[in-house]
Amino acid sequence: MRSLKYICFLLVLTISLTGCKKYLDIVPKGKIIPQKTNDYRLLLDQISPRGSSNGFTQSFSNDVLLSDDMEVNTFSAGFYKAAAQNVLMFAEHIYQDFESDPDWEALYNQIYVANLVVKEVMDSEGGTDAEKNQLLAEAKVHRAYAYLILVNLYARQYVAATAATDPGVPIRKNLDFEEKLPRASVQEVYNYILQDLNEALGKLPATPQLNLNYRPVEASCHALLARTNLYMNNIQSALTYATSSLQLYNTLTDYNTLAPGQSFPGTLAELTGLQNREVLLLKSPTSPESFFYGSNALIGLYDQQNDLRFKAKFASDAAFGLNFGFISTGWSGKTPAKGLSTAEMLLTRAECYARTEKVSEAMADLNTLRKSRFKTGSSTLLTATSPAQALILVKQERRRELAFSGIRWFDIKRYNIIDNDNISVTHFINGTSYTLPPNSLRSVLPIGRKYIDLNPEIIQNPR
Repeated sequence: MRSLKYICFLLVLTISLTGCKKYLDIVPKGKIIPQKTNDYRLLLDQISPRGSSNGFTQSFSNDVLLSDDMEVNTFSAGFYKAAAQNVLMFAEHIYQDFESDPDWEALYNQIYVANLVVKEVMDSEGGTDAEKNQLLAEAKVHRAYAYLILVNLYARQYVAATAATDPGVPIRKNLDFEEKLPRASVQEVYNYILQDLNEALGKLPATPQLNLNYRPVEASCHALLARTNLYMNNIQSALTYATSSLQLYNTLTDYNTLAPGQSFPGTLAELTGLQNREVLLLKSPTSPESFFYGSNALIGLYDQQNDLRFKAKFASDAAFGLNFGFISTGWSGKTPAKGLSTAEMLLTRAECYARTEKVSEAMADLNTLRKSRFKTGSSTLLTATSPAQALILVKQERRRELAFSGIRWFDIKRYNIIDNDNISVTHFINGTSYTLPPNSLRSVLPIGRKYIDLNPEIIQNPR
């Protein structure tokens, strides 16, 4: 892809040279200002980090460190930097006063570029109306995704009764460095997400293409609407959108066809990134650490002999002469598949079916997924006799399938609120135990002090 040094490619989060002090003071760098329609295409197609820009795929990482899918042992503890250890310990502050939060900056970086495209692309030169409308829709989907992650990392779980008053995250709508950016309510952020996605519908290609699955399409727009409504506990709407996404695109990879893994003996080469046919919208972490051990609770959910996801996702650390457990291979030289996928949509629809007492439909979706994940000839069939049992099976399958993919932490937050699941997370680090109780104030990440110093209107999360 041709490399252009656009005004927005080298986004720098710093104090403005003009004296403006905004937490998203982005100083324009570079020589070319986008004017032609294809210039905006290249802006949205930037996926690899370049300069100070992370592109549109790198999105967030701290969710894994907060969740119960991973554990720390005496071998892996040394691989985590100070900020990562603060997340693992559910500390009062994660970053020092002068440090940047990679998740916060990556997502607001994308929002800034999306805002630029939304405001300017329709007046660009050389493109057709259809091309411009597609770019406008893509920018709105990217922006909606960024806000959905932000509001779930830095704000309370959506609860209809309190969402209008719960602090969310700042909504940046303009490009003006002098813009005041107080925290919008959780409800306002969700309304903005839904508005963007609904405005994008009907203006995108139907299905993703290999090597281009970082571009939003109709199937991923419907999928993001399904995820958003699921997080809001709007079950019927989530069911509708998950179904419409699957009607547009429902490709699954049969794990029996995967080649042996190259990094570790006895593993499978799980498809990741641009070559994954199940990906509806590619996203990846901002700053992956070296080693993530699966927790005993997570590892215990897999049929290690027949569930090929176990062989695709984990490797025994015996390859290093160790005996601590199983390492997530997705964090060892490969890009873990975050974003949206057809598998997630099957699981979302199954959960909605279970919550609306459609037990057979829920089991049918689970079994469709499992058929593509287990050794040929092994038993994959799940059955349930009640909606409650079906929901338990859905939650277990969701955890197996979506481990380390940017889902589990958000599921914990909503299960504790919606279902009163009473899930605590405990990490053992250097001989000390750190426990996060259900619905703790520390289930919400603190906003970096650097940004609050620059924008006093931002109110810190109570800890």
